[in-house]
Order: sequence, then C-alpha cells, then structure tokens
Amino acid sequence: MRAVRVLRHGAPTEVIEVGEVPEPEPGPGQVRVAVSAASVNFGDIARCRGGVATVVGEPPFTLGMDVAGTVDAAGEGAEAWVGRRVVAMAEQSLGGMADRALCRTVFDAAPELDDVEAAAFTLPFHLGWLALHERAGLQRGETVLVRSGASAVGTAAVQLAVAAGAHVVATAGGPEKGEVCRALGAERVVDHRTEDVFDAVMDHTDGHGADVVFDPVGGDQTEVMWTCAATGGRYLPVGFNDDPESGLTGRPLRKVSMANVSVVGVILAYLDAPLEFRRFGINPFGPEVGERVHAELLALVADGRIRPTIGRRIGLGEVAAALEDHEARRTSGRTVVDLALAP
Repeated sequence: MRAVRVLRHGAPTEVIEVGEVPEPEPGPGQVRVAVSAASVNFGDIARCRGGVATVVGEPPFTLGMDVAGTVDAAGEGAEAWVGRRVVAMAEQSLGGMADRALCRTVFDAAPELDDVEAAAFTLPFHLGWLALHERAGLQRGETVLVRSGASAVGTAAVQLAVAAGAHVVATAGGPEKGEVCRALGAERVVDHRTEDVFDAVMDHTDGHGADVVFDPVGGDQTEVMWTCAATGGRYLPVGFNDDPESGLTGRPLRKVSMANVSVVGVILAYLDAPLEFRRFGINPFGPEVGERVHAELLALVADGRIRPTIGRRIGLGEVAAALEDHEARRTSGRTVVDLALAP
C-alpha cells in the first residue's frame, strides 16, 4: 500500500517520499481504517526534523495522526466497528497518511461532512471543546482571546466559542487570515504583525481583558497573552508551535501570580492511564469523556453551527511541500491529504 514515509530526520522536502509498505494487521482493541483522507499537523514537522514532539518516530516511519475512512478490519474487542465510516486517531499518532491505518481512538464520522472535512474535524474540535468547556468552563457572555485564529485549531476554537455565546477576539497574521476569523464570527481581529495585541484587547473589552485565552502557539508571546487576561482569567496552553522545545523551556510562574491568571492545561488523549504514565505527569481523559465530547460536537455539526475550515486539499506527494508552508506560516485552516487525488 502507499504511505508517506520519513526516511531520515531532516527538512520535510529532503526526507519525505511516497513509498510502498505492507498493510498492517489490527491487534486487540485496534481497527484498521481504509483511509480516505488524513490531516497534516504541525507536529509532523517536529517528527520529520527529529525535534521535540509528543510522539517521536524513529525513521523510517509513516506520518499521519487523524484520519477519516471506513473500518475494513478489526482486532479482538473492536469487531463492531467493521464497515462503519469513522474518524480516528492513528495508533501512536503515526501511520495515518497511508491507504490503511491502525487506530484505537475511533468515532463515527458526521454524515454532514465529506471525507476531507471529516479528517479535518477530530483533533481541532475535540481539543477546542476539551480546552474551552472541560477545562476553562467557558460561560455565555465571556470574552475569549483566540491566538492564531486562522489556524486549524484556532478556527475550531473561534467557532466553538461563538456557539457557546462568547465574544471572540482573534489574532491573525495579515488581512487574509483576519477575514477567515471574521467570517467565523470573531468580533475583533488583531493583526499581530501591525497592532499591539495587549492594547487591542484592552480597548475592545474596556480594560477588562479576556476571560479565557486560547493559545495554540506558545513561544515568546506567551507572557503577552497572560497580560491580556482578565483578573481571574484562564490561560489555555493548547499548543507550542512557536517553541523549538515544544513548550518544555518553562515560563516564570511569578508572572502568573502577579497577573492573577490560572494556567489550565489540556491534552487530547482518551485512555485509562496506568500509574507509570501518571508518574511522568501524563494524566489524560478517559474514553468515556471522548464519547461524550464527540456527541456534543456531532450535535453542533448537525445544527450547522460548526464546520472544519479547509485551507487546502492535497495529494500524498504534496505533503512535504505542505509541511514547509506550515512551518513558514503560509497556511490557514486545515491542510488535508485526499487519497483520491493523484499522488
């Protein structure tokens, strides 16, 4: 079968090729998905380069985390999924950009979404819901600052906050990305390239600040985001794309205390973590939370209140170039690999 392979660590255009690999066989609790579409993730860049990532592959390996398709085989305990159209997370966050992928976290696909939209749906909207609702306890009428609002995760957060009755301020780099945010319901868009984000947020909120700050970027502007929060505000570090150490460099907690801000962590993973995971600080949500969150999201899709923002549909052979565009911030919305397109 075809697969997007990383042959060695390095720049995506230098180390990725589309090759042939054997079809995988599902083990206990796993399903095999005949993949129709798979999303491109910023974390794929770190995996290519051998940098800090949640899951790091040892080359050669197949890229791809979140997929859409039909289950064509299942291991013991997962037989009920066979034949169903699903969205799923590839096992160990690898292997999704291929004709077949092994998955353990699986949900029914929304019938309102085509396969490319479905592949773009799971990670951004599940992460957005977990952050805004499960962790931050977002309330109607509150103000949410969404950093990088035109990104895949950012566009999901803007829509979820609007659907919850919140007021949204979004940051974006340039007028084109700003229009993406406005079209999704952001009341104020701050061009971080030409405007002072703190001044803009304070002006828009009459000095109150943002009750919730949704930050999928991290890096050097983290502390600026803290200053934008209201007294007692909640800061959500949901991603670390601007941090070469993937958020592991640390931040001065004294500034959190001075700002009266709560830092509210969130991780997108649904499993019953053994104590060995807990010892290393990994404490995810259980599978029952994933089922509940997915049901909430399916209802919003059915009502027409949320929908994935697709920036590009590409073939398998375009993944390397797409990752370099992601790294250079030349994309908006979700870039999705459509396996029906010519490689």
